[in-house]
Amino acid sequence: MTTQAEQTLTMIREVCALGRAELDRPHTTEGDTAAARALVHGLRAIDLAGEPSDISLSLELLAPRAPYFDRLILDAIAAGTRQVVNLGAGYDDRALRFRHSGVRFFDLDLPDVIADKARRLQALDTDITHVALVGADFATDHVGDALARAGHDATRPTLFIAEHLVLFLQPRDVERLLADVSGRGAPGSVLALTTEVHPAGLDSALVVSTVDQVMFDGASPLHSIRARDTWLALLNQHDWQVENATVATAIDHFELPLDDKPVQIQTHFLTATAG
Repeated sequence: MTTQAEQTLTMIREVCALGRAELDRPHTTEGDTAAARALVHGLRAIDLAGEPSDISLSLELLAPRAPYFDRLILDAIAAGTRQVVNLGAGYDDRALRFRHSGVRFFDLDLPDVIADKARRLQALDTDITHVALVGADFATDHVGDALARAGHDATRPTLFIAEHLVLFLQPRDVERLLADVSGRGAPGSVLALTTEVHPAGLDSALVVSTVDQVMFDGASPLHSIRARDTWLALLNQHDWQVENATVATAIDHFELPLDDKPVQIQTHFLTATAG
């Protein structure tokens, strides 16, 4: 039986996909924007009450987030990177939108999500020979092994993106993911991700448990919220070096009552190079 947390994740995944389709976004000359929009046809993003979710709130978060990752992909392609790994891709359309000769995309997500995405892609009248769909559970599977089986070349530079993923992973799974990706990151590789950040000096476990109690009534899908310095140290530990680490690119995500005071949780955009 599907848990409440799993239902929430499904809703978030579909809201993000529908929200991206509403934005005015760039594409490569070979990109298929019509197929990109068609990919999400029929998604409804049902909330826990069984009603279609309002995507207007997600658009506020996606408005700065989607362009950040779109630009990274375009810049990587222009610089000669020929592998893009999309971690927690969901119904993301970037493999269609940014199709480019010689560039291979690897979309990773839960097996059931990947199976549905494969069905949707196969129904489209568009070229998908450049896309490798990889089913992987980030809580149990080793991403490095999954990528190797899918044909990823660990000797060539890769752009790895993890948009709105690590927030939903347990801390131990985030660390394993970073280690796995590091093992596939040849010199010249880049890792870009969004991280949820609380103010310095707070206990991360307390922040996460408060989110669980206050916002999700004990069924939260949010598991990894840390201070910025902790995220930077974790990336460094796994040989990812954040450029301009003292400069924060961030947006406010949500406010949390902690010790009777409002605490702002932010989404920080981090881009690191393979060490």
